[in-house]
Amino acid sequence: MHPDGIPAPGAFGEADAPLGVHADGRWQVPSSVNKAALVEVPGGRTVRAFRHRPANYDAMFRASVARNPYGEAIVCGDRRLTYAELDRLVDASAFGLIAEGLAPGDRVAVMLDNRLEYLVAILATVRAGGIAVPLGTRLGPVDVAHIVGNALPILAVTGRAWVDRFPAGSGIRRLLLADAPEGHPDAFASLADADASPLPELHQHDVMLIVYTSGTTGKPKGACLTHFNFVHTCLHYLYALGIDRPQRSLLVVPGTHIAGFGPVMSVALACGGAIVMMREFKAKAVLETIAREHITFAVLVPAMYQLCLMEPGFADHDLSTWRYGVYGGAVMPPAVISRMAELAPALRLINAYGATETCAVCTIMPAEWTLRAPASVGLPLQCDDLIVVDEDGQEVQPGGSGELFIRGANVSPGYWQNAEATALAFCDGYWRSGDVATRDPDGLVYVHDRLKDMINRGGFKVFSAEVENALMSHESVADCAVVGVPDPVLGEKTFALVQRCDGAIDAEALRAFLKARIADYKVPDFWSVGEVPIPRNQNGKHQKAEVRRIAHNALESRR
Repeated sequence: MHPDGIPAPGAFGEADAPLGVHADGRWQVPSSVNKAALVEVPGGRTVRAFRHRPANYDAMFRASVARNPYGEAIVCGDRRLTYAELDRLVDASAFGLIAEGLAPGDRVAVMLDNRLEYLVAILATVRAGGIAVPLGTRLGPVDVAHIVGNALPILAVTGRAWVDRFPAGSGIRRLLLADAPEGHPDAFASLADADASPLPELHQHDVMLIVYTSGTTGKPKGACLTHFNFVHTCLHYLYALGIDRPQRSLLVVPGTHIAGFGPVMSVALACGGAIVMMREFKAKAVLETIAREHITFAVLVPAMYQLCLMEPGFADHDLSTWRYGVYGGAVMPPAVISRMAELAPALRLINAYGATETCAVCTIMPAEWTLRAPASVGLPLQCDDLIVVDEDGQEVQPGGSGELFIRGANVSPGYWQNAEATALAFCDGYWRSGDVATRDPDGLVYVHDRLKDMINRGGFKVFSAEVENALMSHESVADCAVVGVPDPVLGEKTFALVQRCDGAIDAEALRAFLKARIADYKVPDFWSVGEVPIPRNQNGKHQKAEVRRIAHNALESRR
Protein backbone atom coordinates (compact mmCIF):
# COMPACT_ATOMS: atom_id res chain seq x y z
CA MET A 1 0.00 0.00 0.00
CA HIS A 2 1.10 3.55 -0.71
CA PRO A 3 2.44 5.08 2.55
CA ASP A 4 -0.22 7.81 2.48
CA GLY A 5 -3.07 5.43 1.78
CA ILE A 6 -5.86 4.56 4.18
CA PRO A 7 -4.88 1.87 6.72
CA ALA A 8 -7.18 -1.13 6.30
CA PRO A 9 -7.37 -4.78 7.40
CA GLY A 10 -4.11 -6.43 6.40
CA ALA A 11 -2.22 -3.13 6.24
CA PHE A 12 -0.83 -3.59 9.73
CA GLY A 13 -0.70 -7.34 10.11
CA GLU A 14 -4.28 -8.38 10.96
CA ALA A 15 -5.84 -9.57 7.74
CA ASP A 16 -9.27 -10.43 9.14
CA ALA A 17 -9.65 -7.65 11.72
CA PRO A 18 -13.27 -6.46 11.84
CA LEU A 19 -13.95 -2.79 11.25
CA GLY A 20 -16.58 -0.73 13.02
CA VAL A 21 -16.42 -2.52 16.36
CA HIS A 22 -18.46 -0.53 18.86
CA ALA A 23 -17.52 -0.77 22.54
CA ASP A 24 -17.59 1.49 25.60
CA GLY A 25 -20.21 3.68 23.96
CA ARG A 26 -18.12 4.67 20.92
CA TRP A 27 -16.96 3.30 17.59
CA GLN A 28 -13.57 1.57 17.70
CA VAL A 29 -11.28 -0.28 15.34
CA PRO A 30 -8.72 -2.85 16.48
CA SER A 31 -5.52 -1.18 17.63
CA SER A 32 -3.54 -3.46 15.33
CA VAL A 33 -5.30 -1.79 12.39
CA ASN A 34 -4.89 1.80 13.50
CA LYS A 35 -4.18 2.70 17.10
CA ALA A 36 -5.16 6.18 18.24
CA ALA A 37 -2.67 8.52 19.87
CA LEU A 38 -2.93 11.93 21.54
CA VAL A 39 -2.05 14.88 19.30
CA GLU A 40 -1.94 18.59 20.12
CA VAL A 41 -3.82 20.67 17.57
CA PRO A 42 -4.05 24.45 17.04
CA GLY A 43 -5.78 26.27 19.84
CA GLY A 44 -3.98 24.34 22.56
CA ARG A 45 -6.37 21.38 22.36
CA THR A 46 -5.31 17.76 22.71
CA VAL A 47 -7.31 15.15 20.80
CA ARG A 48 -7.12 11.49 19.90
CA ALA A 49 -5.87 10.96 16.35
CA PHE A 50 -5.23 7.89 14.24
CA ARG A 51 -1.55 7.03 14.49
CA HIS A 52 -1.40 5.87 10.87
CA ARG A 53 -2.90 8.52 8.61
CA PRO A 54 -2.16 10.34 5.35
CA ALA A 55 0.15 13.32 5.82
CA ASN A 56 -2.42 15.65 4.24
CA TYR A 57 -5.50 15.65 2.02
CA ASP A 58 -3.57 15.86 -1.25
CA ALA A 59 -1.37 12.95 -0.18
CA MET A 60 -4.51 10.91 0.46
CA PHE A 61 -5.79 11.70 -3.03
CA ARG A 62 -2.42 10.97 -4.64
CA ALA A 63 -2.33 7.59 -2.88
CA SER A 64 -5.62 6.65 -4.55
CA VAL A 65 -4.20 7.78 -7.90
CA ALA A 66 -1.19 5.49 -7.33
CA ARG A 67 -3.40 2.54 -6.33
CA ASN A 68 -6.07 2.94 -8.98
CA PRO A 69 -4.76 5.07 -11.87
CA TYR A 70 -7.09 3.60 -14.49
CA GLY A 71 -10.13 3.36 -12.24
CA GLU A 72 -13.02 5.71 -12.85
CA ALA A 73 -12.84 8.80 -10.62
CA ILE A 74 -15.53 11.15 -11.98
CA VAL A 75 -18.76 10.67 -13.88
CA CYS A 76 -20.48 13.94 -14.75
CA GLY A 77 -22.99 13.82 -17.59
CA ASP A 78 -21.17 12.34 -20.55
CA ARG A 79 -17.72 13.09 -19.08
CA ARG A 80 -15.78 10.26 -17.46
CA LEU A 81 -12.29 10.66 -16.01
CA THR A 82 -9.90 8.10 -14.57
CA TYR A 83 -7.82 8.86 -11.50
CA ALA A 84 -4.75 9.43 -13.66
CA GLU A 85 -6.68 11.89 -15.87
CA LEU A 86 -8.13 13.72 -12.87
CA ASP A 87 -4.70 13.95 -11.24
CA ARG A 88 -3.16 15.46 -14.40
CA LEU A 89 -5.99 18.01 -14.62
CA VAL A 90 -5.59 18.96 -10.95
CA ASP A 91 -1.82 19.31 -11.41
CA ALA A 92 -2.20 21.56 -14.45
CA SER A 93 -4.87 23.70 -12.76
CA ALA A 94 -2.71 24.05 -9.63
CA PHE A 95 0.16 25.33 -11.80
CA GLY A 96 -2.29 27.76 -13.41
CA LEU A 97 -3.42 29.10 -10.02
CA ILE A 98 0.19 29.63 -8.98
CA ALA A 99 0.81 31.44 -12.26
CA GLU A 100 -2.16 33.69 -11.38
CA GLY A 101 -0.32 34.68 -8.21
CA LEU A 102 -1.79 32.27 -5.68
CA ALA A 103 0.52 31.89 -2.69
CA PRO A 104 0.17 29.46 0.25
CA GLY A 105 -2.72 30.54 2.45
CA ASP A 106 -4.42 32.68 -0.23
CA ARG A 107 -8.14 32.05 -0.68
CA VAL A 108 -10.01 31.00 -3.82
CA ALA A 109 -13.81 31.30 -3.84
CA VAL A 110 -15.61 28.54 -5.77
CA MET A 111 -19.27 29.07 -6.63
CA LEU A 112 -20.44 26.21 -8.84
CA ASP A 113 -23.04 23.47 -8.88
CA ASN A 114 -22.17 19.76 -9.02
CA ARG A 115 -19.83 19.59 -11.99
CA LEU A 116 -16.30 18.42 -12.73
CA GLU A 117 -14.84 21.94 -12.57
CA TYR A 118 -16.02 22.33 -8.98
CA LEU A 119 -13.98 19.38 -7.74
CA VAL A 120 -10.97 20.30 -9.88
CA ALA A 121 -10.99 23.88 -8.58
CA ILE A 122 -11.07 22.68 -4.96
CA LEU A 123 -8.38 20.01 -5.39
CA ALA A 124 -6.13 22.35 -7.40
CA THR A 125 -6.44 25.11 -4.81
CA VAL A 126 -5.51 22.67 -2.05
CA ARG A 127 -2.58 21.23 -4.03
CA ALA A 128 -1.29 24.74 -4.71
CA GLY A 129 -1.32 25.48 -0.96
CA GLY A 130 -4.33 27.77 -1.10
CA ILE A 131 -7.57 27.72 0.88
CA ALA A 132 -10.77 26.97 -1.01
CA VAL A 133 -13.98 28.80 -0.07
CA PRO A 134 -17.05 26.95 -1.42
CA LEU A 135 -20.12 29.11 -2.03
CA GLY A 136 -23.59 27.61 -2.52
CA THR A 137 -25.20 28.65 -5.78
CA ARG A 138 -28.39 29.71 -4.00
CA LEU A 139 -26.61 32.37 -1.95
CA GLY A 140 -27.76 35.90 -2.73
CA PRO A 141 -25.51 38.93 -3.37
CA VAL A 142 -25.73 40.09 0.27
CA ASP A 143 -24.40 36.82 1.70
CA VAL A 144 -21.77 36.53 -1.03
CA ALA A 145 -20.61 40.09 -0.31
CA HIS A 146 -20.32 39.25 3.40
CA ILE A 147 -18.37 36.04 2.77
CA VAL A 148 -16.06 37.64 0.20
CA GLY A 149 -15.49 40.58 2.54
CA ASN A 150 -14.52 38.20 5.34
CA ALA A 151 -12.46 35.61 3.42
CA LEU A 152 -10.88 38.12 0.97
CA PRO A 153 -10.26 35.64 -1.87
CA ILE A 154 -7.84 36.77 -4.57
CA LEU A 155 -9.47 34.56 -7.24
CA ALA A 156 -12.92 33.12 -7.84
CA VAL A 157 -14.12 30.20 -9.96
CA THR A 158 -17.77 30.37 -10.97
CA GLY A 159 -20.17 30.13 -13.92
CA ARG A 160 -21.79 32.79 -16.03
CA ALA A 161 -25.09 32.38 -14.14
CA TRP A 162 -23.50 33.54 -10.87
CA VAL A 163 -21.05 36.26 -11.93
CA ASP A 164 -23.39 39.02 -10.81
CA ARG A 165 -23.43 37.64 -7.25
CA PHE A 166 -19.86 38.85 -6.70
CA PRO A 167 -19.57 42.47 -5.52
CA ALA A 168 -17.60 45.03 -7.47
CA GLY A 169 -14.45 46.28 -5.80
CA SER A 170 -14.10 43.11 -3.71
CA GLY A 171 -10.38 42.70 -4.35
CA ILE A 172 -10.87 39.55 -6.44
CA ARG A 173 -8.23 39.80 -9.14
CA ARG A 174 -9.95 37.54 -11.64
CA LEU A 175 -13.23 35.67 -12.04
CA LEU A 176 -12.57 32.37 -13.82
CA LEU A 177 -15.57 30.91 -15.65
CA ALA A 178 -16.10 27.15 -15.68
CA ASP A 179 -18.60 27.36 -18.55
CA ALA A 180 -16.82 29.92 -20.73
CA PRO A 181 -16.55 29.01 -24.42
CA GLU A 182 -13.20 27.87 -25.76
CA GLY A 183 -10.84 30.80 -26.21
CA HIS A 184 -12.59 33.05 -23.70
CA PRO A 185 -9.96 35.11 -21.84
CA ASP A 186 -11.39 34.16 -18.41
CA ALA A 187 -12.01 30.49 -19.04
CA PHE A 188 -11.17 28.29 -16.06
CA ALA A 189 -9.87 25.70 -18.52
CA SER A 190 -7.13 28.14 -19.58
CA LEU A 191 -5.36 27.54 -16.25
CA ALA A 192 -4.22 24.19 -17.61
CA ASP A 193 -2.03 26.00 -20.19
CA ALA A 194 0.41 27.29 -17.54
CA ASP A 195 3.93 25.96 -17.23
CA ALA A 196 4.76 23.55 -14.42
CA SER A 197 6.08 25.15 -11.24
CA PRO A 198 7.21 23.95 -7.80
CA LEU A 199 4.35 23.01 -5.49
CA PRO A 200 4.48 24.02 -1.82
CA GLU A 201 4.83 21.59 1.07
CA LEU A 202 1.48 20.94 2.73
CA HIS A 203 1.16 20.52 6.50
CA GLN A 204 -1.56 18.60 8.29
CA HIS A 205 -2.79 21.52 10.38
CA ASP A 206 -2.96 23.95 7.45
CA VAL A 207 -6.46 25.22 6.71
CA MET A 208 -7.60 23.82 3.35
CA LEU A 209 -11.27 24.89 3.26
CA ILE A 210 -13.31 27.66 4.84
CA VAL A 211 -16.94 26.53 4.82
CA TYR A 212 -19.45 29.17 5.83
CA THR A 213 -22.33 28.22 8.10
CA SER A 214 -25.90 28.80 7.00
CA GLY A 215 -26.20 31.96 9.06
CA THR A 216 -29.49 31.03 10.75
CA THR A 217 -28.44 32.96 13.87
CA GLY A 218 -26.83 35.91 12.10
CA LYS A 219 -24.19 36.48 9.44
CA PRO A 220 -22.49 33.30 8.14
CA LYS A 221 -19.31 32.33 9.99
CA GLY A 222 -16.41 30.70 8.16
CA ALA A 223 -15.45 27.40 9.81
CA CYS A 224 -11.77 26.68 9.16
CA LEU A 225 -11.23 23.03 8.21
CA THR A 226 -7.76 21.54 8.01
CA HIS A 227 -6.13 18.63 6.21
CA PHE A 228 -6.08 16.88 9.60
CA ASN A 229 -9.85 17.39 9.96
CA PHE A 230 -10.74 15.96 6.55
CA VAL A 231 -8.36 13.01 6.82
CA HIS A 232 -10.07 11.98 10.06
CA THR A 233 -13.55 12.39 8.61
CA CYS A 234 -12.54 10.00 5.83
CA LEU A 235 -10.94 7.50 8.22
CA HIS A 236 -13.95 7.60 10.53
CA TYR A 237 -16.37 6.89 7.68
CA LEU A 238 -14.28 4.11 6.20
CA TYR A 239 -13.80 2.36 9.52
CA ALA A 240 -17.31 2.78 10.92
CA LEU A 241 -18.95 1.58 7.70
CA GLY A 242 -16.39 -1.15 7.07
CA ILE A 243 -15.43 0.21 3.64
CA ASP A 244 -12.34 -1.57 2.37
CA ARG A 245 -12.75 -1.22 -1.41
CA PRO A 246 -13.58 1.54 -3.93
CA GLN A 247 -17.17 2.78 -3.83
CA ARG A 248 -19.35 4.33 -6.50
CA SER A 249 -20.72 7.39 -4.71
CA LEU A 250 -23.70 9.47 -5.77
CA LEU A 251 -23.32 13.24 -5.35
CA VAL A 252 -26.79 14.81 -5.53
CA VAL A 253 -26.59 16.98 -2.39
CA PRO A 254 -24.67 20.21 -3.10
CA GLY A 255 -20.91 19.69 -3.34
CA THR A 256 -20.48 23.13 -1.77
CA HIS A 257 -22.06 21.81 1.44
CA ILE A 258 -19.89 19.97 3.95
CA ALA A 259 -21.97 16.78 3.50
CA GLY A 260 -21.30 16.85 -0.23
CA PHE A 261 -17.59 17.53 -0.08
CA GLY A 262 -16.91 15.41 3.03
CA PRO A 263 -18.86 12.12 3.20
CA VAL A 264 -19.49 11.90 -0.54
CA MET A 265 -16.56 13.36 -2.47
CA SER A 266 -13.71 13.06 0.03
CA VAL A 267 -14.61 9.55 1.23
CA ALA A 268 -14.88 8.42 -2.41
CA LEU A 269 -11.44 9.86 -3.20
CA ALA A 270 -9.98 8.28 -0.05
CA CYS A 271 -11.03 4.77 -1.05
CA GLY A 272 -10.21 5.20 -4.74
CA GLY A 273 -13.86 5.20 -5.77
CA ALA A 274 -15.94 7.06 -8.35
CA ILE A 275 -17.99 10.21 -7.80
CA VAL A 276 -21.15 10.24 -9.92
CA MET A 277 -22.45 13.82 -10.07
CA MET A 278 -26.03 15.03 -10.45
CA ARG A 279 -26.86 18.75 -10.48
CA GLU A 280 -30.35 18.46 -9.00
CA PHE A 281 -32.49 15.98 -7.12
CA LYS A 282 -35.30 14.39 -9.07
CA ALA A 283 -36.43 11.09 -7.59
CA LYS A 284 -36.91 9.28 -10.89
CA ALA A 285 -33.53 10.43 -12.25
CA VAL A 286 -31.80 9.46 -8.97
CA LEU A 287 -33.23 5.92 -9.11
CA GLU A 288 -32.27 5.58 -12.77
CA THR A 289 -28.73 6.79 -12.01
CA ILE A 290 -28.29 4.41 -9.06
CA ALA A 291 -29.30 1.50 -11.28
CA ARG A 292 -27.36 2.55 -14.38
CA GLU A 293 -24.14 3.54 -12.62
CA HIS A 294 -24.21 0.71 -10.07
CA ILE A 295 -24.09 3.17 -7.17
CA THR A 296 -22.96 1.66 -3.86
CA PHE A 297 -22.87 4.74 -1.59
CA ALA A 298 -25.10 7.80 -1.28
CA VAL A 299 -25.83 10.57 1.20
CA LEU A 300 -29.40 11.90 1.09
CA VAL A 301 -31.62 13.78 3.52
CA PRO A 302 -34.62 11.74 4.82
CA ALA A 303 -37.09 13.65 2.64
CA MET A 304 -35.19 12.43 -0.44
CA TYR A 305 -35.59 8.78 0.58
CA GLN A 306 -39.31 9.38 1.07
CA LEU A 307 -39.62 11.00 -2.36
CA CYS A 308 -37.82 8.06 -3.93
CA LEU A 309 -40.26 5.62 -2.30
CA MET A 310 -43.18 7.71 -3.57
CA GLU A 311 -41.89 7.51 -7.14
CA PRO A 312 -44.09 5.22 -9.29
CA GLY A 313 -42.09 2.24 -10.45
CA PHE A 314 -39.60 2.37 -7.56
CA ALA A 315 -39.53 -1.44 -7.41
CA ASP A 316 -38.77 -1.65 -11.15
CA HIS A 317 -35.26 -0.22 -10.66
CA ASP A 318 -32.35 -2.55 -9.95
CA LEU A 319 -30.87 -1.14 -6.73
CA SER A 320 -29.00 -4.30 -5.78
CA THR A 321 -25.58 -2.62 -5.76
CA TRP A 322 -26.67 0.17 -3.36
CA ARG A 323 -25.15 -0.82 -0.01
CA TYR A 324 -24.69 2.37 2.04
CA GLY A 325 -27.57 4.81 2.45
CA VAL A 326 -26.35 7.58 4.74
CA TYR A 327 -28.73 10.28 5.96
CA GLY A 328 -28.76 13.13 8.44
CA GLY A 329 -30.36 16.43 9.32
CA ALA A 330 -33.61 14.79 10.48
CA VAL A 331 -34.91 11.50 11.84
CA MET A 332 -35.88 8.88 9.29
CA PRO A 333 -39.49 7.71 9.88
CA PRO A 334 -39.50 3.98 10.83
CA ALA A 335 -42.04 3.34 8.07
CA VAL A 336 -39.51 4.58 5.50
CA ILE A 337 -36.77 2.38 6.99
CA SER A 338 -39.03 -0.68 6.85
CA ARG A 339 -40.20 0.04 3.30
CA MET A 340 -36.62 0.57 2.07
CA ALA A 341 -35.58 -2.70 3.73
CA GLU A 342 -38.38 -4.45 1.86
CA LEU A 343 -37.73 -2.94 -1.57
CA ALA A 344 -33.92 -2.56 -1.40
CA PRO A 345 -32.78 -5.39 0.91
CA ALA A 346 -29.07 -4.88 0.21
CA LEU A 347 -29.22 -1.26 1.44
CA ARG A 348 -28.00 -0.40 4.93
CA LEU A 349 -29.58 2.82 6.22
CA ILE A 350 -27.15 4.73 8.44
CA ASN A 351 -27.85 7.93 10.38
CA ALA A 352 -24.84 10.25 10.69
CA TYR A 353 -24.75 13.45 12.72
CA GLY A 354 -22.38 16.34 12.47
CA ALA A 355 -22.01 19.96 11.46
CA THR A 356 -19.75 22.14 9.37
CA GLU A 357 -17.62 22.66 12.48
CA THR A 358 -17.14 18.90 12.95
CA CYS A 359 -16.17 18.41 9.30
CA ALA A 360 -19.52 16.73 8.61
CA VAL A 361 -19.60 13.99 11.24
CA CYS A 362 -19.06 13.04 14.87
CA THR A 363 -21.55 10.17 15.31
CA ILE A 364 -22.57 7.30 13.05
CA MET A 365 -25.37 4.83 13.68
CA PRO A 366 -24.58 1.10 13.39
CA ALA A 367 -26.81 -0.03 10.54
CA GLU A 368 -28.06 -3.03 12.52
CA TRP A 369 -29.40 -0.67 15.20
CA THR A 370 -31.19 1.74 12.85
CA LEU A 371 -34.66 0.24 13.17
CA ARG A 372 -34.22 -0.54 16.87
CA ALA A 373 -33.45 3.08 17.74
CA PRO A 374 -34.57 5.19 14.76
CA ALA A 375 -34.48 8.45 16.75
CA SER A 376 -30.78 8.09 17.60
CA VAL A 377 -27.97 9.65 15.58
CA GLY A 378 -25.60 6.86 16.63
CA LEU A 379 -22.38 6.42 18.55
CA PRO A 380 -19.47 8.86 18.91
CA LEU A 381 -16.60 8.12 16.57
CA GLN A 382 -13.28 6.76 17.76
CA CYS A 383 -11.37 10.04 17.81
CA ASP A 384 -14.29 12.11 19.11
CA ASP A 385 -15.39 12.92 22.66
CA LEU A 386 -19.01 13.99 23.20
CA ILE A 387 -20.46 15.21 26.48
CA VAL A 388 -23.87 16.57 27.45
CA VAL A 389 -23.69 19.69 29.63
CA ASP A 390 -26.40 21.37 31.71
CA GLU A 391 -27.03 25.12 32.08
CA ASP A 392 -24.43 25.31 34.87
CA GLY A 393 -21.72 23.79 32.68
CA GLN A 394 -21.79 20.41 34.46
CA GLU A 395 -21.78 17.12 32.57
CA VAL A 396 -25.10 15.32 33.04
CA GLN A 397 -25.61 11.62 33.68
CA PRO A 398 -26.87 9.26 30.94
CA GLY A 399 -30.49 10.06 30.17
CA GLY A 400 -30.20 13.71 31.20
CA SER A 401 -30.61 16.42 28.59
CA GLY A 402 -28.38 19.40 27.91
CA GLU A 403 -26.22 20.99 25.24
CA LEU A 404 -23.98 18.66 23.25
CA PHE A 405 -20.27 19.53 23.42
CA ILE A 406 -17.89 17.92 20.88
CA ARG A 407 -14.09 17.56 20.84
CA GLY A 408 -12.10 15.61 18.29
CA ALA A 409 -9.61 15.34 15.46
CA ASN A 410 -12.27 16.37 12.94
CA VAL A 411 -13.38 19.51 14.83
CA SER A 412 -12.57 22.91 13.32
CA PRO A 413 -9.87 24.99 15.05
CA GLY A 414 -12.19 28.03 14.86
CA TYR A 415 -13.80 30.64 12.64
CA TRP A 416 -11.92 32.62 10.01
CA GLN A 417 -11.06 36.15 11.16
CA ASN A 418 -13.64 35.95 13.94
CA ALA A 419 -11.98 35.59 17.33
CA GLU A 420 -15.15 36.61 19.17
CA ALA A 421 -17.27 33.87 17.58
CA THR A 422 -14.50 31.34 18.17
CA ALA A 423 -14.30 32.24 21.87
CA LEU A 424 -18.07 31.89 22.24
CA ALA A 425 -18.27 28.58 20.38
CA PHE A 426 -15.39 26.75 22.07
CA CYS A 427 -15.14 25.87 25.76
CA ASP A 428 -12.31 23.84 27.37
CA GLY A 429 -11.39 22.35 24.01
CA TYR A 430 -14.97 21.43 23.10
CA TRP A 431 -17.11 22.94 20.36
CA ARG A 432 -20.56 23.93 21.62
CA SER A 433 -23.05 22.50 19.14
CA GLY A 434 -26.13 24.46 20.22
CA ASP A 435 -28.08 21.19 20.08
CA VAL A 436 -30.09 19.72 22.95
CA ALA A 437 -29.13 16.07 23.32
CA THR A 438 -29.12 13.02 25.59
CA ARG A 439 -27.05 9.84 25.72
CA ASP A 440 -28.47 6.51 26.81
CA PRO A 441 -26.59 3.88 28.86
CA ASP A 442 -25.42 2.19 25.63
CA GLY A 443 -23.75 5.43 24.50
CA LEU A 444 -26.29 6.19 21.76
CA VAL A 445 -26.75 9.91 21.16
CA TYR A 446 -30.18 11.51 20.69
CA VAL A 447 -30.40 15.07 19.33
CA HIS A 448 -33.73 16.57 20.31
CA ASP A 449 -33.64 20.13 19.06
CA ARG A 450 -31.65 23.28 18.56
CA LEU A 451 -31.41 25.23 21.82
CA LYS A 452 -32.93 28.23 20.06
CA ASP A 453 -35.80 26.09 18.67
CA MET A 454 -36.78 24.54 22.00
CA ILE A 455 -40.26 25.78 22.97
CA ASN A 456 -40.96 26.78 26.58
CA ARG A 457 -44.71 26.28 27.02
CA GLY A 458 -45.61 27.43 30.52
CA GLY A 459 -42.41 25.99 31.97
CA PHE A 460 -42.65 22.70 30.05
CA LYS A 461 -39.94 22.01 27.46
CA VAL A 462 -41.25 21.07 24.03
CA PHE A 463 -38.69 19.82 21.54
CA SER A 464 -39.93 20.70 18.06
CA ALA A 465 -38.01 17.75 16.57
CA GLU A 466 -39.90 15.30 18.82
CA VAL A 467 -43.26 16.65 17.65
CA GLU A 468 -42.10 16.65 14.01
CA ASN A 469 -40.91 13.05 14.26
CA ALA A 470 -44.25 11.96 15.74
CA LEU A 471 -46.12 13.74 12.95
CA MET A 472 -43.91 12.17 10.28
CA SER A 473 -45.00 8.72 11.45
CA HIS A 474 -48.49 9.47 10.08
CA GLU A 475 -48.83 7.99 6.61
CA SER A 476 -50.63 11.07 5.27
CA VAL A 477 -47.93 13.54 6.32
CA ALA A 478 -45.37 14.30 3.62
CA ASP A 479 -43.41 16.90 5.64
CA CYS A 480 -43.84 19.19 8.62
CA ALA A 481 -42.20 21.85 10.79
CA VAL A 482 -42.99 22.94 14.34
CA VAL A 483 -42.11 26.30 15.92
CA GLY A 484 -42.95 28.31 19.01
CA VAL A 485 -45.11 31.43 18.83
CA PRO A 486 -45.33 34.11 21.55
CA ASP A 487 -48.16 33.81 24.07
CA PRO A 488 -48.93 36.41 26.78
CA VAL A 489 -49.92 33.75 29.35
CA LEU A 490 -47.73 30.69 28.73
CA GLY A 491 -44.78 32.51 27.18
CA GLU A 492 -44.93 30.34 24.07
CA LYS A 493 -47.39 28.08 22.33
CA THR A 494 -46.77 25.62 19.52
CA PHE A 495 -47.54 25.98 15.81
CA ALA A 496 -47.37 23.09 13.30
CA LEU A 497 -47.04 23.61 9.56
CA VAL A 498 -47.93 20.36 7.77
CA GLN A 499 -47.64 19.31 4.15
CA ARG A 500 -50.08 16.47 3.58
CA CYS A 501 -50.07 13.84 0.86
CA ASP A 502 -53.69 12.87 1.56
CA GLY A 503 -56.22 15.65 1.13
CA ALA A 504 -58.58 14.03 3.63
CA ILE A 505 -56.35 14.60 6.67
CA ASP A 506 -56.90 17.74 8.74
CA ALA A 507 -55.67 19.38 11.94
CA GLU A 508 -58.24 17.67 14.18
CA ALA A 509 -57.27 14.22 12.95
CA LEU A 510 -53.58 14.99 13.42
CA ARG A 511 -54.22 16.38 16.89
CA ALA A 512 -55.97 13.15 17.88
CA PHE A 513 -53.14 11.13 16.33
CA LEU A 514 -50.53 12.96 18.40
CA LYS A 515 -52.47 12.79 21.68
CA ALA A 516 -52.12 9.02 21.56
CA ARG A 517 -48.34 9.28 21.15
CA ILE A 518 -46.89 12.28 23.00
CA ALA A 519 -47.66 14.31 26.13
CA ASP A 520 -50.72 16.53 25.80
CA TYR A 521 -48.75 19.76 26.38
CA LYS A 522 -46.56 18.89 23.36
CA VAL A 523 -49.50 18.69 20.94
CA PRO A 524 -49.52 21.86 18.79
CA ASP A 525 -51.96 24.59 19.71
CA PHE A 526 -52.18 26.02 16.18
CA TRP A 527 -52.10 24.29 12.82
CA SER A 528 -51.75 24.99 9.11
CA VAL A 529 -52.36 21.87 7.02
CA GLY A 530 -52.15 21.90 3.24
CA GLU A 531 -50.26 20.84 0.13
CA VAL A 532 -47.62 23.62 0.13
CA PRO A 533 -44.03 22.30 0.62
CA ILE A 534 -42.30 23.13 3.90
CA PRO A 535 -39.56 25.79 3.50
CA ARG A 536 -36.15 24.15 3.46
CA ASN A 537 -32.71 25.46 2.50
CA GLN A 538 -30.47 23.90 -0.16
CA ASN A 539 -29.07 21.52 2.46
CA GLY A 540 -32.50 20.11 3.23
CA LYS A 541 -32.85 21.76 6.64
CA HIS A 542 -35.99 23.53 7.81
CA GLN A 543 -35.98 27.29 7.42
CA LYS A 544 -37.50 27.88 10.83
CA ALA A 545 -37.39 31.67 10.45
CA GLU A 546 -39.65 31.38 7.40
CA VAL A 547 -41.94 28.94 9.23
CA ARG A 548 -42.23 31.47 12.09
CA ARG A 549 -43.18 34.14 9.56
CA ILE A 550 -45.88 31.85 8.15
CA ALA A 551 -47.09 31.14 11.70
CA HIS A 552 -47.24 34.85 12.50
CA ASN A 553 -49.23 35.61 9.33
CA ALA A 554 -51.60 32.68 9.95
CA LEU A 555 -52.33 33.79 13.52
CA GLU A 556 -52.75 37.42 12.50
CA SER A 557 -55.33 36.42 9.88
CA ARG A 558 -57.40 34.69 12.55
CA ARG A 559 -57.68 37.75 14.76
